Amino acid sequence: MTDQNFGFYFEAAGKAATQGAISPAAQFFEGSRAETSLVRETGQNSIDAGAGAVKIVFELADMPTDDIPGIAGLRTHLAQVEEQTRGSQGHDNMELANETSLRTSIPVLRISDYGTKGLAGTESINDPKSPLSALTRGAGISADDGSRGGSFGIGSAVGPMASDMSTVLYTSLPLGGNEVVFAGYSCLASHRDTEGIWRVGDGFFTDRAHAEDFRYLRDPEPIGPFPKRTDAGTDLYILGYRKAEEDPTLQHIKVAFMRNFLMAIHRGELVVEGKTPIGTWRLDAEKLKTHVAEDQETAAFYRAITDPNPILGTHDMLGQISLYINVDDSLSKSLHTIAVRKPLMKIDTFKHTSIPVKYAAVLECSDEKGNTLLRKLEPPQHHKWDAGRSPGGGKIISDLKTFVRNGLKSRVKEQIGEQVHVKGLSKYLPDELFEERTLTEAAPAGTPGTGSGTTRESSTVQGRAGEDMSASASGRKAVSVRVKTSAGGEGSSPAEKGKDAGGGKKRNNKGGNIAGGGTEGDGTGRISAGDIRFRSWSDATTGDVCLALTSPEDISGDVQLLALGPGGSVEEDYELPIDNASIITAGVTTPLKHKGNILAQLELKAGTTSQVRLKLSSNHRYRLGIK
Repeated sequence: MTDQNFGFYFEAAGKAATQGAISPAAQFFEGSRAETSLVRETGQNSIDAGAGAVKIVFELADMPTDDIPGIAGLRTHLAQVEEQTRGSQGHDNMELANETSLRTSIPVLRISDYGTKGLAGTESINDPKSPLSALTRGAGISADDGSRGGSFGIGSAVGPMASDMSTVLYTSLPLGGNEVVFAGYSCLASHRDTEGIWRVGDGFFTDRAHAEDFRYLRDPEPIGPFPKRTDAGTDLYILGYRKAEEDPTLQHIKVAFMRNFLMAIHRGELVVEGKTPIGTWRLDAEKLKTHVAEDQETAAFYRAITDPNPILGTHDMLGQISLYINVDDSLSKSLHTIAVRKPLMKIDTFKHTSIPVKYAAVLECSDEKGNTLLRKLEPPQHHKWDAGRSPGGGKIISDLKTFVRNGLKSRVKEQIGEQVHVKGLSKYLPDELFEERTLTEAAPAGTPGTGSGTTRESSTVQGRAGEDMSASASGRKAVSVRVKTSAGGEGSSPAEKGKDAGGGKKRNNKGGNIAGGGTEGDGTGRISAGDIRFRSWSDATTGDVCLALTSPEDISGDVQLLALGPGGSVEEDYELPIDNASIITAGVTTPLKHKGNILAQLELKAGTTSQVRLKLSSNHRYRLGIK
């Protein structure tokens, strides 16, 4: 810096309220991982300021602390704060901030946006609502133009919260401007300076010789190793990024963006890049389908938003609403429905436990008038819709949940068929089969312990011996269900595994605790019914026959399928008309080789449910077992 008058200025406290070492604004974000809070706040702020497609770049690099503008004066204040907050809550944060400032170098995370308007307006105390003043000094100030994602003006607190120095820097070039403006903010605690004068805890980088008003630095030199800004937009520098060691490649940032801004990236409205000394990555509409495979939750919702036939609706107050659904039995559990509005950011999660299948769905309400109403229902974190925050909020949320529930029910009926609900049946079956006490699939007789079958095609459940129970299906159909003694495949203890196939003598039984009578040979390893849990159903939308396979341990080998006839009887000699087969594990689809009824070289991971999809040359519906 050529002008020594610039530095961090802490106003004399006078009779102002004392500020402790704990920032109230930051507490709105401490409950989340720092990465998630950073992603949500910086993402929505950049989209709000966008003039079209927005790009956000996260760049992590080491920076000498002596290169921090105004560091000498800031260190003096940090030392005073550390000393005077001893014995009070939050002192550990001030102690860490002081120690961090004294290091030779620190990790700095720069978050830069492009395709945005930058910070317009002035920093003057007479212009408090300008974007420049609001971001760098404001608290509780936010433009109310109806389209913004933020509405409380406290999102800027996540920067200092993520900094081990409790300090951030800003550079910004407003759209149409010709000067880059530099600002800084340090969130400390009230303290006496070296001259004994009480100072407030908020420090701002400004011209200290300009006593009557704020005056920020213009056209600064490049900060540390980061290049100077030349395009419209804003940079946020987090000094001493607290997650640098835990997340050196910024993978947590990447996953957080996919989980919270999946639809915005998919639509091409947002591009995110990560740059570190170890490597780089990029999230855009084209590359997204590759990156989602890294996170099972993201992959499930990605398959939902690529739903070719979303359910559309119109609400009198909210306008156009859309529901995208992925019914996916390969999921380890139902991921429910995430709800997004105008910034296409995840806001809330709706859970409908009455839906008897595993699914991931996305509700979109990005209509302008709907966005305005829903924004009023959100707390500062923007992580849910609270009916009590605005008049009429209860009805709006209720209408949305009803739309989602009806949409899910119609899709389940279309893909899986009518659901059979057997009252009281859950007490005969292990709890882990159900997310709620509702029967979703009934296992066919003839293949004990496998748990295969579908609700519209099965009428026998393996459980505990007892009385017959009547069941009603949608459409007022009636079926009878006989509960039998379990063969050990789905009870409280796992079935005992028999010897793998491949020996010189064919094993007569299909598993259990009796070893095969032959000697081992050179045949291909076989995954048998006793090795895994599975069930099958037909997808009415695609015509595929599907199997969900779960193994308690890592296992690989061939699977021999069996066609099941009436009552679950096995048709040993029937060859299924398989055109092609694939397996989906954690969102990744892999083709399978097959010959006759044998699927070759399946690999199952312990505790992970994989879905096998078979395309057949006939349009018949099949129930399948495993030999």
